Amino acid sequence: MSFKKVSLAALVGASMLVSGCVTHLSPGQEREMTAYEAKGLAQTEKSVSLAAVLGIFPIMGYAYTGHLVAATFSVLTWPFLGPLWMPADAAYAAQERNYWATKDYAEREKRKSLEVIDQKLQDKSINYEQHIREQREIEAKYSPY
Repeated sequence: MSFKKVSLAALVGASMLVSGCVTHLSPGQEREMTAYEAKGLAQTEKSVSLAAVLGIFPIMGYAYTGHLVAATFSVLTWPFLGPLWMPADAAYAAQERNYWATKDYAEREKRKSLEVIDQKLQDKSINYEQHIREQREIEAKYSPY
């Protein structure tokens, strides 16, 4: 086998590893996302269906979901994985992006709400017991559990 064939095979193999491995949600993360959705806290930063459609084309699905390295290498692997794997992988990438956007949103909103009741406690418009009760309510509201 010539050096060119070995180099090409190594390049294609490496690019398949890089472009076909977008992280998917773990079962625990899926349960958290379901809980956030039930509480009305879910954020949709990227459309899962649009990511899947764009995943049919080289570069586009991964670029849409923000996976630029995978987008770059998808040009090389598209003939092997493109129409079969990349739409599903891009959809999973959009789900992952939405999960992290939801986690960030819930944490920001929780912090804001806690700051409000902390200020009320400082101003003495609520007492310590009321503060603890409201704090528990806020934590329950923004927790996925």
